[in-house]
Amino acid sequence: MQLLTIDEIISSIMKETEGLDAEITDGIILRKKEITPSEIEKLKSELEIEYLDSVFTENILSYNWGNFGFLSYQFGYGDEMSLNWLINRNLEYEEYSVLHKKDLIIIANGDPYTILLECKSGEIYAFTSDMSYEEIAPIASDFKELIRVMGTAQYAVWKHAEKEFVELMEREAFDSSLAFWKELVSVY
Repeated sequence: MQLLTIDEIISSIMKETEGLDAEITDGIILRKKEITPSEIEKLKSELEIEYLDSVFTENILSYNWGNFGFLSYQFGYGDEMSLNWLINRNLEYEEYSVLHKKDLIIIANGDPYTILLECKSGEIYAFTSDMSYEEIAPIASDFKELIRVMGTAQYAVWKHAEKEFVELMEREAFDSSLAFWKELVSVY
């Protein structure tokens, strides 16, 4: 097994959801979207972010993250054409001021982890309510890698290839991220 490209992920999702009712597939199908770049300026302004990683910026504007989830992780809901879902998720978080001081924003929620982006470096982290902010675990070097790994994990679950996915992550991932990747596919 190897990491899928974003196009391969989209293709695998389309194949797996073929023939299903649109109501069922609404938050499962990753679609290309053209969200206006002014949404990044609004996000930066509302969350008082000085610099936002370009890989994240490019990819967050290119797909329907405001109404999409992989496996048990939800990026947004009901907001395919703006980044209001991302702004609200962060401003409504009771410890947002702590995240802001660390230059982090929440980009997805799941069980048991919350996914964070370090705004300047673009590095992706995971943490649980049991962890301190000093214990957050790096899980991907950037947003695109996160999407590729999560999409590959979803594909592995659909193909009953969870063991192969874990073996891939044992070779490719940070040691500190293995618990997250194993948990992602073990739910299924």
